[in-house]
Amino acid sequence: MAFSLFGIPSVQLKTWYLGAITSRLEALVNDPHCQSQLAQPNAFERPWGLYSLSVTLKMFLTQCLSDDHTCRTAVATAKDRGWLPPHASPDTGAYCRARDSLSPEGLDMLVAHSGTALDQNAHAQERWMGRQVHVVDGTGITLPDTPQNQAEYPQPTRQKPGCGFPVLKLVVLMSLATGAVLRYASGSLHNHDLRLFDALRAFLSPGDVVLGDRAFGTFATIALLIQQGVDAVFRCHHGRKTDLQTATRLGKNDYLVTWQAPPRRPAWLNPSVDLPDTLQVREVRFQITRPGFRTKAITVVTTLLDAKRYPPCALAELYLRRWVIELWLRDIKTTMGMEMLRTKTPKRVRSELAIFLLGYNLIRTVMHDAIHTASVPLGRLSFKSAAVRLRLWWARTSHRARGLAWLDDYKALLKDLIRDLNPCRVGRVEPRVKKRRPKPFPLMTRPRQQLRQALLQS
Repeated sequence: MAFSLFGIPSVQLKTWYLGAITSRLEALVNDPHCQSQLAQPNAFERPWGLYSLSVTLKMFLTQCLSDDHTCRTAVATAKDRGWLPPHASPDTGAYCRARDSLSPEGLDMLVAHSGTALDQNAHAQERWMGRQVHVVDGTGITLPDTPQNQAEYPQPTRQKPGCGFPVLKLVVLMSLATGAVLRYASGSLHNHDLRLFDALRAFLSPGDVVLGDRAFGTFATIALLIQQGVDAVFRCHHGRKTDLQTATRLGKNDYLVTWQAPPRRPAWLNPSVDLPDTLQVREVRFQITRPGFRTKAITVVTTLLDAKRYPPCALAELYLRRWVIELWLRDIKTTMGMEMLRTKTPKRVRSELAIFLLGYNLIRTVMHDAIHTASVPLGRLSFKSAAVRLRLWWARTSHRARGLAWLDDYKALLKDLIRDLNPCRVGRVEPRVKKRRPKPFPLMTRPRQQLRQALLQS
C-alpha cells in the first residue's frame, strides 16, 4: 500500500526537507509488519474502499491539526482535498469506524518513531555538553463524561458524581534539544507519576541524561537510573534532609553526599527489583533572584559527580531549562486544543492522544527545519505560527500535482517562519491573572438530570 504522509513521492523526500520524519513514516506504513500493527486484519478491506489506511491516517492528522476537531469537518476537508471522491457521503459513521480500526499501540509506535527520528537529526551543538538530555514531566487531560471513560479514568474524588470529568494522567519524555515527544505513558489519577515514568525507563539508553522536577528526585528513581547507566538531574525531593556535616565539599554550595535507602519501598516499585542500601549523589545549591520576588533557593541532586566536567553553574543552567517542558505541554494542550479530548471510549481516547502527539512532532519538525535555514534559536520560533503555516501548506499542496514546486512551497514556509519570531523575553515577569470576566453562571453541583428536572418542576 503506497502511502506518503504529505503526498510527496519518496524520491523527493530524499532531500533534508521533511526527511526527519515523513520519509521514515512512509517507510514504516509501507512495511507489512507496521501495517499489521496499525490496523486490525482486514479492517480496511471494505466494499467501497474509501477509507484506506493512508486516507484514515491523513484525515485523523488533519483533524487534530485543525482548529475545528469535529469528525464532520474532517470528512468535509477530505472531500475538498480529493482524498475522498465528491460522491462520498458526508456522514461521519464510516470515518469513525475506520478510526476505530486503528490500533492505539501502532499509533504509539508512530509517535515514538517520529520523535526519535527528529531527535537523531539534532546537531551536536544543540545537545547539552555533548549529552542527550530527556526532560520528563506529567500533566492531566480531561475527557468526556461517559461511563466507559469514568470506569477507566475516574474523576477526582472531591468532585460529586455527575459533576466532574474523567481525568487521564500523562507522563511524557521529551528531547531537550528538539522538543519532540520521544515516549509517553498514560494512566488514571490513581497512577503515580513515578509508576508511569518507570514504564518509560526501558526506552532510555546508557549515557542519556534525564531532567525533571522534585517529583522524580527520589531514592528509588535515581537508583534505578544508575543501574541502567543513565544520569539524572532532578530537584531534590522536599521530604529529604541532608546532613552536610558528613558530606564531602566539592566547592561552594556543592557537596558529595551519601543517601540512605528509605525504610519503606515505594508502592509503585516492582517487588522483584532490588535497591541498594546507599547512594552516592551530588547536591548543588543555587539561588534565583528576580526583581520584585523573594530569593528562591533550589537544591539539585544529580549523578554527575565530576565537578570539573560539570560545574555547578552548568547544572543550574540545565535545571532552569527544565521549564521549557511546561511551555511544550502548553503548546500541546492549549495551542493544539488537547486540554479536553473528545472521544467517548478509552480505546478511542488512546488513539486520539497518540494522533495529537504525532501532529505535535510534525510541527516540531517544521520548527527544527526552519532553524537549519538560519541561525535562529529554537526558542524564538512561534509554535502557533508553525502550526498555522503547516496546516495551510498542507491544504495547498493537497490540490497540486506532485512535483518540486511542493518543496519550493515548503522552503518558502520555512523562510516566512523564521521572519515571524517571538520577541526576546529574558527574565520576563507576567502575573498569572485573567482580565476578562467569565459569564456569571453558577458551578454545577448536582448531576445534569437533577438540574433539568428542577427546571421542569419550577
